[in-house]
Amino acid sequence: MLSQRSWIDDTFCKRECIKFIPACGDIHRFDFFLSPPRCCCGRLVGEHTWLETGPFMSHWPGPQAVQEERWSVECHTQASATDAYGTIDFQDSADRNCHAKYVRVAVDTKAEALLQLMLREWQMERPKLLLTVHGGAENFPLPLKVRQAFSKGLITAAQSTGAWIFTDGINTGVSLYVGEAVKAYGTNGRRKRNAVGVTPWGVIDNHGDLIGRDVLRPYQPLRSPLSKTVCLNSLHSHFLLVDDGTLGKHGCQLGLRRKLERHIQLQKIHPRVNQGVPVVCVVVEGGPDIVSMVLDYVSSVPPVPVFVFEGSGRSADLLAFLHKQTAMDRCANYLYIYKTQITIFDSESEDQQEADCAILMATLKGTKSSPAEQLGTALAWDRADVANKHIQVYGQYWQVGSLEQAMLDALIMDRVGFVKLLIDNGMTMNRFLTVSRLEELYNTQQGPTDNFLHHLVEDVKQNHIPKGYRVSLIDVGQVIEYLIGGAYRSTYTRKHFRAYYNHLHTHCMVSDHGRVSFSFACQMSHPNNSPPCKPVFHTAQPYKRKVSQQQSSKLGDSSLVVFNFNDLFVWAVLQRRQQMALFLWQHGEEAMVRATVACKLYRAMAHEAKQSNMDDTTAEQLKTYSLDFGQLAVDVLDNAFRQNERMAMKLLTSEMEAWSHFTCLQMAVSSRLRPFVSHSCTQMLLTDLWTGRLNMRKNSWFKIILSILMPPAILLLDFKSQAEMSHVPQSQEALQFIWDTGRPEAAQEGISDPEADTVIPVTTLCLFWTRRLYEFYNTPVVKFMFHTMSYLAFLMLFSYTVLVKMEDRPSTQEWLVIVYIVSTAVEKIREVFMSEPRKPSQKLKVWFGEYWNVSDFLAILLFLVGLALRWHSGSYRTAGRITYCLDIIFWYVRMLDLLAVNQHAGHYLTMITKMTSNMFYIVVMMAIVLLSFGVSRKAILSPDEAPSWSLLRDVVNQPYWMMFGEGYPDEIDGDCEGDSCKPCAPGAFLHPFLQAVYLFFQYLIMVNVLLALLNNVYFKMKSTSKKLWMYNRYRYIMTYQEKPWLPPPLISLSHVTLCVTLYLGREELKRLHEFEDRCVIAYFHEKKQDVLCSQIHRIQATAERAEEMGVVIGEVSERVHFIQDSLQVLDSQLGQLQVLSALAVDTLTLLSASDSLQQKEAHLGYCRPIAHSHHYSPNSCTLPHIDITPCHTPKAYHSTPPSLLWGLTSLSHLILCCVVAMSAMEKNNLMRLAHTIPFTPAGEEVSVYSLEEVEAAGAESSVISWSPRGLSAVLQPLSSEGCLDGALRRAMRVLCTWAEGDILSVGCVYVVKAFQPKVIRTWQRVFHSDTPLQLCLREIQQQRAAQKLMHVFNQVKPENVPLSPRFLDVSLLHCHSDGQWLTIERNMLGDFRKYNNNTGEEITPCCGMEETLLAFSHWTYQYSCRELLVLDIQGVGSELTDPSVIRADDKSLTGDMVFGPANLGDTAIQSFVLKHTCNSCCKNLGLLAKGRIYFDDNKALEAGGGTCFVRCAGLSLITY
Repeated sequence: MLSQRSWIDDTFCKRECIKFIPACGDIHRFDFFLSPPRCCCGRLVGEHTWLETGPFMSHWPGPQAVQEERWSVECHTQASATDAYGTIDFQDSADRNCHAKYVRVAVDTKAEALLQLMLREWQMERPKLLLTVHGGAENFPLPLKVRQAFSKGLITAAQSTGAWIFTDGINTGVSLYVGEAVKAYGTNGRRKRNAVGVTPWGVIDNHGDLIGRDVLRPYQPLRSPLSKTVCLNSLHSHFLLVDDGTLGKHGCQLGLRRKLERHIQLQKIHPRVNQGVPVVCVVVEGGPDIVSMVLDYVSSVPPVPVFVFEGSGRSADLLAFLHKQTAMDRCANYLYIYKTQITIFDSESEDQQEADCAILMATLKGTKSSPAEQLGTALAWDRADVANKHIQVYGQYWQVGSLEQAMLDALIMDRVGFVKLLIDNGMTMNRFLTVSRLEELYNTQQGPTDNFLHHLVEDVKQNHIPKGYRVSLIDVGQVIEYLIGGAYRSTYTRKHFRAYYNHLHTHCMVSDHGRVSFSFACQMSHPNNSPPCKPVFHTAQPYKRKVSQQQSSKLGDSSLVVFNFNDLFVWAVLQRRQQMALFLWQHGEEAMVRATVACKLYRAMAHEAKQSNMDDTTAEQLKTYSLDFGQLAVDVLDNAFRQNERMAMKLLTSEMEAWSHFTCLQMAVSSRLRPFVSHSCTQMLLTDLWTGRLNMRKNSWFKIILSILMPPAILLLDFKSQAEMSHVPQSQEALQFIWDTGRPEAAQEGISDPEADTVIPVTTLCLFWTRRLYEFYNTPVVKFMFHTMSYLAFLMLFSYTVLVKMEDRPSTQEWLVIVYIVSTAVEKIREVFMSEPRKPSQKLKVWFGEYWNVSDFLAILLFLVGLALRWHSGSYRTAGRITYCLDIIFWYVRMLDLLAVNQHAGHYLTMITKMTSNMFYIVVMMAIVLLSFGVSRKAILSPDEAPSWSLLRDVVNQPYWMMFGEGYPDEIDGDCEGDSCKPCAPGAFLHPFLQAVYLFFQYLIMVNVLLALLNNVYFKMKSTSKKLWMYNRYRYIMTYQEKPWLPPPLISLSHVTLCVTLYLGREELKRLHEFEDRCVIAYFHEKKQDVLCSQIHRIQATAERAEEMGVVIGEVSERVHFIQDSLQVLDSQLGQLQVLSALAVDTLTLLSASDSLQQKEAHLGYCRPIAHSHHYSPNSCTLPHIDITPCHTPKAYHSTPPSLLWGLTSLSHLILCCVVAMSAMEKNNLMRLAHTIPFTPAGEEVSVYSLEEVEAAGAESSVISWSPRGLSAVLQPLSSEGCLDGALRRAMRVLCTWAEGDILSVGCVYVVKAFQPKVIRTWQRVFHSDTPLQLCLREIQQQRAAQKLMHVFNQVKPENVPLSPRFLDVSLLHCHSDGQWLTIERNMLGDFRKYNNNTGEEITPCCGMEETLLAFSHWTYQYSCRELLVLDIQGVGSELTDPSVIRADDKSLTGDMVFGPANLGDTAIQSFVLKHTCNSCCKNLGLLAKGRIYFDDNKALEAGGGTCFVRCAGLSLITY
């Protein structure tokens, strides 16, 4: 059974060369083993994978056979499953985490598979634009303005449109600039970057580290400056590593990249837009191949527009120049054909637009598509600014339905800018919105819907709807009614709309494609054979007589615009598209009520989301949206109130026909928008509603009570005029009268108040006394006082009834109480049936939603039960009386509602209500503690109780009173002494302990927690209780506004139909809407001014100016650097001229001397220093002081290595020898010859001496000697992060920038070491001259000795010790600048560890490597016959350095020091013998155990030992 492989393994392949074909330059090479040839794929023979199956020579037929065969990817590479994909973890930055997806793919991979990989596996967002960036592959300077325009424009265009960026993905050239742009202007998220690098696999540095399947690979994007490989850029998000089987060759990725671009170009830019993904080529700098690539892009089908950044250099500037030339003349016909496909961006131009807009406009212009297609492309990008500048919507010729479809797409895709653009350019909503389109909007699956609307439909229908259910407008209407609640009726659920909707879906023959015409819908609801019902007159609009169907249709169409904007607004709210809802809120009329509607819908949706156990984020988001619209309503109200108080009050109470005849104030109260209700404008309106027509300022309570008790006093009261009450809602009865108590003479003269809006003609000139009585008793404050006085009388009678003895027949007082409560019950029933909801269930739900209605219902029901019981005799009558006694509690509590009207007592009532609701959970916990103690206490103290209901009382009774301090001490310790006492119950001794614990938790903890909670609620509510009272004040006022003026039991005489909405005429309503529109405009103007004047805007403006100044300063700095560089170049050239001038003077001197007899002497005198230019090292075994400082060298320029100086001297010698035979013209060319002298890298010039090993004649050992002369090198010091100094020597890292021969590797890091000054001063007593040189030579000797010992150790160690450590090679270094002698060795990378020191102390080994190195020290001691001991072993892994070779007979102060100054002699050996612990490696080597190692001053040889180490190792033959 085949193992399961991932989709990537099955789909993508890699390419490997399977046949060796030498490159053209290596075909005729015969030194195969010395310099093996390379294959055409770029690999050596040994790097081919088929070498594992056989010898490589059999696969190479020879140079003659390969001349006729050319290497190709198809014929000479083999495809196999890819072995490199996963995630790259870039290690080049510590302040950010850069990860990127990558995959190794073959060069012939299908583009479909790559796109599927990027969309499905890598989860990249589908592109709406493809920006393919081409340019220079090598590093190049980019001017500051061009770099800023390129970086900001590219990333802004990509992020605003959701584009992908294609580059080469390397860390050089234009790809590096793209990475810097992503870092400066992009985001950190990989899914937001979408920068894809298409890179050749064979040119990536250390690409072997990326091999692995679905792995996370660390990657360090640093390479040697002399390396031909490239590194990946860490700012890219994804990499396609293209493999064609080659190594070190660029260009294989271009074909696959172009193929992938063509495939992406065929994809749809958006599911609702039929256009493909646009592709644009961005050119920055570049070589000659960029020009041909540009021609290929613009000549392809479909063409790809090219965007060139002028000023970036090379090919980009060439294209810009040719483009401008073709604009002036048409000489270049071939380029002129594609001139429109190429856009030149000049960042230096002052009138140049932003780079991102220029890129997008060039994309639209280059695609050569129709205006509708361009509009669709810009719509998918969500770039309304580009569409507004490039696509002329107004005045453009559009196909029928193009703009309507664009509007529908913009709404579904939530493109607010495009909706505004289409509306501003004449898009009429009454022609756009139809039933089908509106339902399509509600059933869209795009945007932040999350099927939340479907959940609401399920809640309304109380059943599960199937998947794919199409929501109808009737369902939407039911959802709106469900969310708003109360008596609200949506337009979609009314009878006339249902008839129209059913007719539309049944016959499908509605004109204008099913346009929603509600006047026509009203006509359809009344068939021709049945006359329409008489319209009910509810507003101040004039009565419309019956008109023809055509006129009615026109009126319906005129009212359709406002309704359609409301429809779209509600759609945006239900779909949770906040930005779209905010935009649509600004259009149309009734802005304030729409804000309150949105606030109510969002608040109800947040409640539903919380009840449905959806995520908290959704509920919090909806709550935030609700607060936003609530604040909008408050701000508009505040602006309107500041402009005109009376018009603002009219906005609060005017009836909105489009919103179920609700008023703005009703909707705000339903939304629980407390800041709106507590606003000064609302409170002034509520005050006017409360006082009605009464015009009283002082002693109002006294005047009202006096007028109620003495009705004639009503004629003495002052009433408000009609103008003063124009903003107050009136009942229909008020419209039947005309009164003006303020100016009766004005009414007689026919002068009308301009602010008064009456709809009933003037019929009388004075207000009769009966009208004054009516207005007085219909004022809410009078109703409140009248009902309160009646209620107090009722409570007195009810109290008298329950306090005195109940007779067989009700007394007069009881009959009055019965009549009062029965009439109150009838009034409550009337309130239920007269409420606005249609269904009885909804009526009851709305009525029982009020707390005091529930309390009244229980009080009435309990009284009726008691009344039924009292008519019986005996115990039933007693039960009836007890019922009366309990029922009166409800009627007394009802007094709190009467006190709530007062602004002082109402605050405390609000706080009490809040405290009661918050203490519920604390009380439940206290009850649990009480029951836990009460049950256990009762069970312990009364074990023999019989079952009865009194057990419940006994369990709770005493524990409850214990909370208030009653301890019942008599029951804690019962008197059990004497004969008369009862025996104690078993376990009674536990009762005191349980009571103590109970009182501690209940009294000290729970009660104090409850008090703290109540205290916290008090202080919290103290600041907000006034606003809460203002909010609740509306309910109190509306309650008495709708109540009849006569209290029970006379209330049945005053039952009339009441309404609390403001009746306005058509002209007044029009003026009101115009005023509201002005307020909205003024609100946005003030908001804009606040933003402009805000501190944040000032900071932004300052930052922009600072950025502009930074650009200018950057340009100045760039020019300064350019001038400095020019001066440096000029200075260098002057130095060259000085050298050449000196050479010319010498040459002319030589030429003049050639004519004289002294030519030979001049020639010899000039060439004599050449014989002494080589460096020699000392050659003595006694190490005398020999000056090996280099001899005199010719004078040269700074940092020129000696090898070049020698070449210069030889060149001069050759010139002088041949100058006699030169002609005059050849003599004049001497200056040109000097220009061939190269410059070398900067650094310190040194000479390096190395040890050479030569086999000695007639001896088994070899002779190690110093090289005859030092080779030159140039070293550049590096800054070291950590300290490299030791106790004896100082160290520093250096970089080799140039070396003669192979003495050092150029580009590698080395460590140079020098002895500390104190060490040199100490050893100057032994070595009186050249002390540093003598110390360095002995230090090198001891490392060489340790190296030889390690070599022998690796040969004799058993096979079960697999590790083979080694010591580094050390060379002698001479610095020319200060004449200092040092040592140099290769730098080691890794964790540097020290295993033992020169005093014999060692670490505790924890691995095989450590045991081997410690055993090596033991081995050297026994192998050298106890003469030598290698200690101070340290290094990185198996690479070691700086050992200490201890020699027992070394006399450090007698001048006989063979090894370095770290040799401690016998002390170190003795310490090692005492401290060393043999390990398993020592046992494997057969070494003596620690107990058998002994120390002898005479150095007796070990029994069975071999020859002396010095002779067998051959170290005595080292010469100096």
